[in-house]
Amino acid sequence: MVMLQNYNDFIDRVNELGFMALSDILPGFPSVVNETKKQSWHTGDPDTDPWQWKDRAAQEKRLAFGCILGGHKGFVSNRMYPYFYAYYQPLEPMDYRWKEGIVTKEVKLLWELFQTKTLLDTSDIRHEMGVGKKGGSKVDKAIVELQKLFYITVAGNRRKVNKFGEPYGWPANVYDKVENWAPASWLEVSRDLDKFEAGEYIIEEGIKISHNVTEAELKKALAIK
Repeated sequence: MVMLQNYNDFIDRVNELGFMALSDILPGFPSVVNETKKQSWHTGDPDTDPWQWKDRAAQEKRLAFGCILGGHKGFVSNRMYPYFYAYYQPLEPMDYRWKEGIVTKEVKLLWELFQTKTLLDTSDIRHEMGVGKKGGSKVDKAIVELQKLFYITVAGNRRKVNKFGEPYGWPANVYDKVENWAPASWLEVSRDLDKFEAGEYIIEEGIKISHNVTEAELKKALAIK
């Protein structure tokens, strides 16, 4: 079992694998949780704390992070990103998907919000969409859905600031549109990829990096048909 000691080990590992889960999504599929020591988590050290790595990697654009492994939290390298984008990004416009009943009202409204405002955390999104705790779960699901479909992605994190300009509380994920966050070269490659072939390649690579995982199991976990 590979044990990741620091941030650079982690970056190298994901680049080697192509993609990796944050926590267990499927027995035998590589995850950061299974390749790090429990005592390393939540220390606040940006070099050795795996909880810090996820947002740092996204902010530095070393790796993509978010609910991007079929809706599960995980990481994708620049080598594999074009294949994920080509497969998961819908071919039809959002308006068409809304009219056909493919997406929920919250997904449509959230995407419209990101047309005018970016770098939003969950608190910002709920405020902008005028929902409190009562409607929060539907908005949270929409945030996951837009990540899963590669409309938006985690771009880093930030803490809340009080009236004195002092940060407080735990850092929250900040989201941006994929087209704003992703390096142009990552997206350019995806334009020449066939959606079906991209999905097949993801599964092929996933089988290679997994242990005793079947194609059917991996397709289900990654929501690939």
